[in-house]
Amino acid sequence: MNVVSFSPRTASADVALLWVTRLAAEPGNPTLDEARLPATDQQELQRWLAQDAANADAYRDARRLWQLTGPAATQLAQQEDAALQALLRRAQARPARRRLLPVAMAATVLLAGMLALAWQPERWLDDLQADYHTAPGQLRTLSLADGSEVQLDGDSAIDVALTAQGRAVHLRRGAAYFHVSHNGQPFVVHADGGEVRVLGTHFEVRRQANGSQVTVEEGKVAVQAARDVTPVLLTAAQRVDYGQDHAGALQTVNPQQAFSWRQGQLSFRRQPLADALAVVQRYYPGRIVLLGSELGKRQVSGDFASNDPQAVLDAFQGVLGYTQQRLPGGNLIIR
Repeated sequence: MNVVSFSPRTASADVALLWVTRLAAEPGNPTLDEARLPATDQQELQRWLAQDAANADAYRDARRLWQLTGPAATQLAQQEDAALQALLRRAQARPARRRLLPVAMAATVLLAGMLALAWQPERWLDDLQADYHTAPGQLRTLSLADGSEVQLDGDSAIDVALTAQGRAVHLRRGAAYFHVSHNGQPFVVHADGGEVRVLGTHFEVRRQANGSQVTVEEGKVAVQAARDVTPVLLTAAQRVDYGQDHAGALQTVNPQQAFSWRQGQLSFRRQPLADALAVVQRYYPGRIVLLGSELGKRQVSGDFASNDPQAVLDAFQGVLGYTQQRLPGGNLIIR
């Protein structure tokens, strides 16, 4: 099957990346061996290379790009392919004897640095099913029917259920700040298998890579990491992380810094780079991939405008001296 048939207007670089993607999609082909392709595809590739010297140059550069981003490519391909398969299962799609080529290629293109790198099908599924959601870099304030207010951070999604029995919010991803009205009914936020229960207060719930985080600005909340776990009580200027059926130690925070994102600011105080990048990711339009666990542990500090995430990344680079590898589609490898 000829998988590359393009308009003359298609840029050589884009076609080259698709050919590299096609090679990488072949099982067990980390060296991008062209001999692994079917004979018809090999002939098509050679014809395209012979058409223009620019094609050969772009193909060479695309192969070099793949080698530079190979570790990140493998990691992201696994993540995106798993998400795609979960989406297909939820949609009760017919099982296939072989994974669809467009699916495999989309995941691989993502890693090679094309637009699929920012596709993130799990986000699509969340947005389709959520009552409210935001895109990366977008803040949104909601007024609920009970008089409560919710402010969503960038790249966040929630479900809301207001009934005679109580008020419940499911935080699907991202972060939400709550100003809960006191009407005598319980208000519960569910995230990562735990729940945050309040009557009237100002607080934030934020989902993270390994669990969730709750920060209180005013009032009191009870955080229960799992059904059979004793709740942890938080008051103003306190924070707790929880996940895997247990909660961490209480932390004291500066509310002005903790909630600076609500005023368009990002504030970091001796924060590991990996955690800081997770925050910046909510404002960056592409995917940020960090290579190297030791680099991720190095700490950063500073106050930045959230509407310029690239400036934040450049500032971190100036302090830590890491390399930023920019890929087509606005995506970024940090190593």
